[in-house]
Amino acid sequence: MAEVLKERGFFWWFNEPPLPAHSKETSVPGLLTITDQGQITLEIDGSLCLKDEYQDWSKSRSLPESRRMEGLLAGKADYVLLERIERTDFSLPDDLPQQQSFSAETCIRRDSPFPDIFNEDNFTELRIELDGFEEWLGLESIVVDREYSSGEQVNVQLKYREWNLEYRVNGGTLSIQSITTGAPIFAFSDHPTRDAHFEQSYYLVFRPDLPSTVASLRYTYTKLEELLALLTGAYKRFASPILVSTEEFDVWNTLYFQRGASPDQQLNRLSIWLPFDSIRTVLGELFNNWIKGSDSFGAGYYLYVSSLRNPHYYSEDRFVNLVWGVEALHRMWLAEPETSERVLKVRVRVERILSVITDDADRKWLEKKLAHAHEPSLEMRILECFRKLPFTFGPSELEKFAKRCADRRNDISHAGGPRDGMDYGAFSSQISRLAEALDHLFHALLLSHIGVEAATVLYVITGRFISEHIKATLADVGLTINAPARDLKQE
Repeated sequence: MAEVLKERGFFWWFNEPPLPAHSKETSVPGLLTITDQGQITLEIDGSLCLKDEYQDWSKSRSLPESRRMEGLLAGKADYVLLERIERTDFSLPDDLPQQQSFSAETCIRRDSPFPDIFNEDNFTELRIELDGFEEWLGLESIVVDREYSSGEQVNVQLKYREWNLEYRVNGGTLSIQSITTGAPIFAFSDHPTRDAHFEQSYYLVFRPDLPSTVASLRYTYTKLEELLALLTGAYKRFASPILVSTEEFDVWNTLYFQRGASPDQQLNRLSIWLPFDSIRTVLGELFNNWIKGSDSFGAGYYLYVSSLRNPHYYSEDRFVNLVWGVEALHRMWLAEPETSERVLKVRVRVERILSVITDDADRKWLEKKLAHAHEPSLEMRILECFRKLPFTFGPSELEKFAKRCADRRNDISHAGGPRDGMDYGAFSSQISRLAEALDHLFHALLLSHIGVEAATVLYVITGRFISEHIKATLADVGLTINAPARDLKQE
């Protein structure tokens, strides 16, 4: 695991006057380490906990949430606040010199001391630096004109645009902003230098209507990360979130927390599903719909983005999770009412069959077996979901694909692998091809489900650079896109 922070500093208990180490003057030196997965550890060259405090391994070593540690890092003189702490060292009471170690669930970093009344419910803004998403954004605006001479002076004109694209969303506003650095700090400067460097950074910013909590803004942060994964087609981790608190002035607080492993994916403009320009006017609407859909359809949404976030080393694992996601989406989205004519007919039929069985034990056994006889098959669930796509396929192609997916899933679930004499190599190869096709279809279905226009989704499948790979993958499992020609926007 890579480290995003590893610095020595001085640490003390935050707002704990009764304790020996309760201020900068009484602090204890230590080493703070934060990995790229958000694992936070602190090794103290001395004692922060009192003798025998949280030392017994047979008891809980988690400190109360009210116990927090503040620290001053030696490198950049930044302040940190560690929360939800657990003691992790093992030492005997007589060990000298004593060293203690801790882990923490969260760490907040800022360039000024934490006020005594600092809490987690007064943040006015969530800022996310879109480092690595420049290819998706396509908002480059720095223009350098050719140089020209004026006497002995050589002049170069530079111009750029600062972006502030704002969207109204549920509970606040969402915006994409740019910050350009390189210009003199003061309005005028004729101080010569050997080099000059201008650079644009981009931020995704959410401003809640009312001051918000860390927990709420972390949820928004996660939903935004998932939405961009869906739009780009690759799960790229966001930079650690910045939470802005209003004190004497606005303070940027960088939040670190445990996030788990993620594939290190770099975005390539040619492989992006929906570049920002294609959804620029509806980004706020898509975000609202993504949150609403996540809350309403649960696993039907989560299981797809989890397949992007967590690489599957076995084709069966990826395939089964995708099928599971489609099935979950169908149950929450297209479930047939219990009072429908078809369901009622099946229930009447089951009751008629059970009524002719006289043996009580046999009837109870069969009643249990037929309890779900009215539910549609997995094959039908897959078929009904993908019939909602904004494009169609050749005659009977989707039906055959749905049956193959259901058959192979049942092979894995009920037989543990291939049946009917199929060797494992051929089985695994077929599963891998089906999973790749399922991924593209599920992806397109979710984009359509959150409100991306049908013509835009169709263009991804048939008209963008990535379309050749998608169409080849679908053709490999017998699916041919059969959609009417449209005058679609070119790349």
